[in-house]
Amino acid sequence: MLYASLLGDQVIGDDESGVRSRSPRTVGLVAYLAAHAGAPQTRQRIAGIFWPDSTDAQALTNLRRELHHLRRVLGPEPSLVVTSRDLCWRDSGTCRVDLRVFAAECEGARAALARGDEEGAAEHACRAIAEYKGDLLPGVHDDWVLDARSELERRCVEMCDLVATTSAGTGDLARAVDAARRRIRLQPLEEVGYRVLIQLQAELGDRAGAISTYHHCASVLERELGVVPDPATRRAFQRLMAGAGA
Repeated sequence: MLYASLLGDQVIGDDESGVRSRSPRTVGLVAYLAAHAGAPQTRQRIAGIFWPDSTDAQALTNLRRELHHLRRVLGPEPSLVVTSRDLCWRDSGTCRVDLRVFAAECEGARAALARGDEEGAAEHACRAIAEYKGDLLPGVHDDWVLDARSELERRCVEMCDLVATTSAGTGDLARAVDAARRRIRLQPLEEVGYRVLIQLQAELGDRAGAISTYHHCASVLERELGVVPDPATRRAFQRLMAGAGA
């Protein structure tokens, strides 16, 4: 099967022959189209986004050249739909795009939660978290990538929160702890993640781990922002210490 790895990597390949392309432009074009899957994108718009410093005519020429290369890389893959006016990515069963799998699992989690199926929501969310192996197109700093990267990270944080909350509610504290740790790695300056982890570790009886989490939080905030933990985080730590001394 053909695949495109866009989260934490930049590669198009297939299961039999391996890597087909690591070209930043080629992989980036797939990423842009996959991020807007199902919605045709005009050639003019794509050319302007990928070659903002070129004239319109030159940008369109560059796009035609890149599109020619992409079609050679993808072969007869039907996911890429090309017309004289626009390009579109449509999900197919013959190409696995991690970005699209992540999006589908996030939607599955939200849908399950909306119908009251918390365990189903957690399972979808866990699969989404596992699919999110890193930043979208790491090392690329184009404006559209930065915007999409931020949104994808926000969604992964949402999935971590969902797993931590639902798993804690069902007593699966180990899974909740894993999700809380992943959230902290994604957003190390957001104290709510540390507070959740401290509470979960305390419930597991891991006071040493909870104390370590608090001190790690304080260290990160001091180093990165020059501040101390906010009152809510300090209160969580004080409750922990009071419980330890009881």
